[in-house]
Amino acid sequence: MVKVQKAWFLIAVLVAVVSVFMNAPESVAQTVAGRILGTIRDSQGAVIPGATVSAKSLETGAERTTVSDDSGGFNITSVPAGSYEVTASLAGFQKEVRSGVTLTVGAALRVDFTLKVGALQQEEVVVTGEAPQVDTTTSTMSGLVSETTIRELPLNGRDWLQLGALQSGVLIGLSKNPDLGENVTHGGGMFMSISGGRPTSNVFMVDGLVINDHANKSPGSALGVNLGVDAIREFSILTSTYSAEFGRSSGGVINAITKGGTNAIHGTGFYFGRNSALDARNFFDQGLPPFRRHQFGGAVGGPIKTDKLFFFGNYEGLRQFLSESFSSDTLSPNARNGILASGATVRIDPKVAPYLALFPVANGRINGDSAKYVFGAGQLGIENYAVGRMEAEWIFCPAPARRSTARMCSIRRTPPLPTPTTIE
Repeated sequence: MVKVQKAWFLIAVLVAVVSVFMNAPESVAQTVAGRILGTIRDSQGAVIPGATVSAKSLETGAERTTVSDDSGGFNITSVPAGSYEVTASLAGFQKEVRSGVTLTVGAALRVDFTLKVGALQQEEVVVTGEAPQVDTTTSTMSGLVSETTIRELPLNGRDWLQLGALQSGVLIGLSKNPDLGENVTHGGGMFMSISGGRPTSNVFMVDGLVINDHANKSPGSALGVNLGVDAIREFSILTSTYSAEFGRSSGGVINAITKGGTNAIHGTGFYFGRNSALDARNFFDQGLPPFRRHQFGGAVGGPIKTDKLFFFGNYEGLRQFLSESFSSDTLSPNARNGILASGATVRIDPKVAPYLALFPVANGRINGDSAKYVFGAGQLGIENYAVGRMEAEWIFCPAPARRSTARMCSIRRTPPLPTPTTIE
């Protein structure tokens, strides 16, 4: 009986795994992958149906192919972000190649072609230049934080969500609530208001997965940071009028994607250190409180099999000791001895005198019969972040394409499986 139960359990796990890999590409592609669309015309402006259009990734070599319809339009869907070379060809016309086409996360990029009459064997027409990034297919108000911006701009604490403040309509508040009790109920991430909405009205997505914290606010650890900046390729912020495929939010949408492997091995390594020896004294501090922060890690990606199987991994560690200054009210030295600020003297009852020792001795500013007691407390933080993904390119050919003997084949990519931040 036990063996039968184990067998059924293994079968159920296998079915679950297969269903995840079969269904995840369609669901994730709705918000993560983009599309390349356009219209093919001849030199006289007439539309050209039946032309073959392909988009080849310059990073992984994956190629997606489709055929223009009766109106000359084409639409290549489920295209991951990256740089592409788009080609249009048809018998009786010269092949045209459009290079320098960069697709961003979840974007729809229009690439139109004008084919000239000629033989396919003639020299192909190569057009080099960036395609316009203005999306005319949707009314969504959004902004992009590119890979270059993420890589070049400095970040205090290496929290990539700080870069959201570069977009219009985005207001970033405290990364940590001064009230420690509020951090437990409201989360420790950065407070972000988009288009005047509440911080709890936003949705944060990485590779199509929602990563909001338990309070439905921005993700953040107990140290108030969201690590993994070296794993983020780019992200967009949708501020208003976005489509229903995102959902779950009445505020804004932060849609990020992680880096992936390519045909070339690439990687980074880093170390950032901060020390109180370079800090200034707080106004209320009697001395310089100790502070040490060490952030280190690296990322690497590359091919396992060229054009077929890729990997990417990222690790980041954070070790921090932060001294925080606190102050409370206590008795002034004279009031402790019965000498009031008014000049009057009172007798200290012997029964009360032992309890005066419960009040700390003042070491700060004196204000009448009260004074400040300033003290420090240390916060020790150890945080580890890791993310890994493996991608496989495979060909899906559903049916013969109309107006062509070739099949319409698209390349699908298995979704990444990120590992969330952990606190030790």
